[in-house]
Amino acid sequence: MVFPNWNGGSSRVIPPSHRLTPGRWEKHHIFPQAEDLARWFEGQGVKIHSYTMPIPRDVHRRIHGPLGNGGAWNKAWREFRDRNRNASAEEIFKHAGELIHRFELIGGPIQPYYSRPGA
Repeated sequence: MVFPNWNGGSSRVIPPSHRLTPGRWEKHHIFPQAEDLARWFEGQGVKIHSYTMPIPRDVHRRIHGPLGNGGAWNKAWREFRDRNRNASAEEIFKHAGELIHRFELIGGPIQPYYSRPGA
C-alpha cells in the first residue's frame, strides 16, 4: 500500500521488508475504528480497514492508553476532525502521515487489516 504523493517526491514504490523483528506485534488501524470517527472517515471516502500497520504491542498500548477509549491516537484524530469537518481524503492521508511521525510509529508495511502478514 502506498500513500498518495503530495510533495512531488518519487512515485517509485520501494518494496517493504516482509520480515519484522522478533516480538509481539499488533495491527494498528491508521484511521481509528471508534464509531464516531469511522463514520466520519467513511463520509470522507477513507476506508479504515484498508490501512493498518503492524507495530510493537507495547507501542500500540501506549498510543491507545489503558482505558479502552482510544487514548492519545484517537484524541488526535478527533481534534483534527473537529477542526476540519470537510477535510478531503488527501488532507486526511497527509494528517495520517504527520501522526505516524508524531507518535514515532515504526513497523511493517501499511496493508489491509484482513491481509496475511507478509502478503
